[in-house]
Amino acid sequence: MPDIEASFSIDQPASRVWDFFQDVPEVVTCMPGTELLAQPGEATYTGKITVKLGPVTAAFEGEATIVEADHDGRSARIEASGIDRRGGNRAKASVAYEVREQDGGTQVRLHGSIKLSGALAQIGRSGIVQDVANHLAAQFAARLHEKLARDGDEADASTSVHDPPQAIAGSQLTRIVVVAWFRRLVAALLGRTT
Repeated sequence: MPDIEASFSIDQPASRVWDFFQDVPEVVTCMPGTELLAQPGEATYTGKITVKLGPVTAAFEGEATIVEADHDGRSARIEASGIDRRGGNRAKASVAYEVREQDGGTQVRLHGSIKLSGALAQIGRSGIVQDVANHLAAQFAARLHEKLARDGDEADASTSVHDPPQAIAGSQLTRIVVVAWFRRLVAALLGRTT
């Protein structure tokens, strides 16, 4: 079961970022390849997510439930499962996140585990799951930054929009992810581990 960790910083107050995270339909708008379908329970959501792991693209349909939420500590844990009907892949995930104040802004840390079955299980062992998690976190952070900056501008016309932090530049991160994936692929083909 691959473990994943990702983090990003955003120049918004932690309380504002945490409050945004409580609005799941808005959060989904920041998640690449994700569509919210319904909310069958108070903390349960159904949806679709399309991800590309190496040469395989999977479109999962499933359910996610917020099983723990500590509003005072600004942390939560989500359990999710889904099936890719076309490719016969299945995924289960348990992901926790924390929203912390950092130097006048906010750091968001994610950690968890993912269990894959089907064709993706072989690819998941290569470490590409972590690369994809990093890439998705960077895209999410950039969209979150844009949305909160835009919402802040609407609330206060004197607020200026800042460029996303350099650490989450999309094209640079994409190159890093592609290079890391390619190295792992070559190592796997040659029978070595990285």
